[in-house]
Amino acid sequence: MATLIQLDFKICRAIPMLNLVSIVLSIFLLNSLLAQGNWVKHETPTSYNLKCLYFLDSLKGWVAGDSGIIMFTSDGGNSWQIQNTPINYSIHNIHFLNEHLGWALSWRRNEFGPIGTTFLKTTNGGSTWIAEDYGKDLTFLHSIFFQTPLIGWVCGEPGTILKTTDGGVDWSEARISNIQFANFPIVKLKFFDNMFGLGCGGIRDIAGVIWVTSDGGNNWDSFPIGPEPILDFQILDTNFVVAVGGDYEYGTSVSISYDKGLNWIYRTLDIFGIANSVAFKNFHEGWLNLIGERKFLVTMDTGWTWSEYPAPDSVQPNQIVFTDSLHGYAVCDSGYILKYRPPFFSKTENSNSPTKKLIRFDVFPNPFNSITQIVVDLHSAGKVELELFDILGRKLKAIFSGNMSAGAHRIDFNAQNLSTGIYLLRLKMENLILTKKIILIR
Repeated sequence: MATLIQLDFKICRAIPMLNLVSIVLSIFLLNSLLAQGNWVKHETPTSYNLKCLYFLDSLKGWVAGDSGIIMFTSDGGNSWQIQNTPINYSIHNIHFLNEHLGWALSWRRNEFGPIGTTFLKTTNGGSTWIAEDYGKDLTFLHSIFFQTPLIGWVCGEPGTILKTTDGGVDWSEARISNIQFANFPIVKLKFFDNMFGLGCGGIRDIAGVIWVTSDGGNNWDSFPIGPEPILDFQILDTNFVVAVGGDYEYGTSVSISYDKGLNWIYRTLDIFGIANSVAFKNFHEGWLNLIGERKFLVTMDTGWTWSEYPAPDSVQPNQIVFTDSLHGYAVCDSGYILKYRPPFFSKTENSNSPTKKLIRFDVFPNPFNSITQIVVDLHSAGKVELELFDILGRKLKAIFSGNMSAGAHRIDFNAQNLSTGIYLLRLKMENLILTKKIILIR
């Protein structure tokens, strides 16, 4: 069983957390963990430390790490093929657009340390890799990804965002408007769509920084969201983002945005270790790995509460990915990989069940201070009723009653006349009733 941890909440400029609420959240989390899966250790043909991975689906994936090692699996990690690379430096990032086109990043070194970035590229799934040094020395690129075979991005330090429109032959620097963070490392970039993208990074003990673009990456703005670097994030839907980071002195941090990264709820977890990778198997269950602590943290409520989960046999996980709700992978030191094993029992629904009409019913933020947002995502149109009850089941108010079209709907809920406590939101649609607990903190 995973071990619960305390949370130091810094929500919307330091809203205080009540001990009673922490206890109630812990009870809720213990119940949720009964449906949690686990991780199983597997050996690979190498003993090199594995640093990064990329899976196209539950079967096809690549892992990479020290001494230029790259391995490929076509059967979900049951067997691995070592691929030849022309370098012997550590590979820290790998990305594939399809089963043929792939890229990786390494930092070439001399006797004094890293001196620049080397690109690796394959056009045949890794049967052959070609290496090419980036032209600027002392530029260290952290992450690479491609939107199409021609359009791709890399980011790194000092304060570097580069774009290519010819498949990586030439790279041009994007414009970053806020010079306050001009030299801060940018460690990860991802896009919601062709226009709106996010980056993360920062410097320890100074600021964790988010970069934002709304014009396809031509121009970026940046702003701090906490005191420690942000090292990874996952986009869960068109607006909702979970980001992780931290440092060894103050421990792991988790930040949540529900408006495409424009505003953030920053929290510090009371546990040592740096979270450098986060992956969600579905909207609710997510995992992050802790560098230096040989363990994971797992959430069952979309990042609001987390619990510790020791890595099997004390291996050190370095990066995680989920390909779907049943298959997840983590790369580790000493050549090990971990494969996610789903729980033995799971809730299934008949195809004719009325719950198929609802894709999602959620509330975030939760806990909240005064205003929260209710999300109802419908598979098909229908009449919806939303009502609020106290913990004893007494109806307090009707929030919504009317027809909703298919798709996502967001309803702002203002609790200005309510006191701190636990409340119940009830959704009714035809013969379906769903209930969601919400927590108000003053």
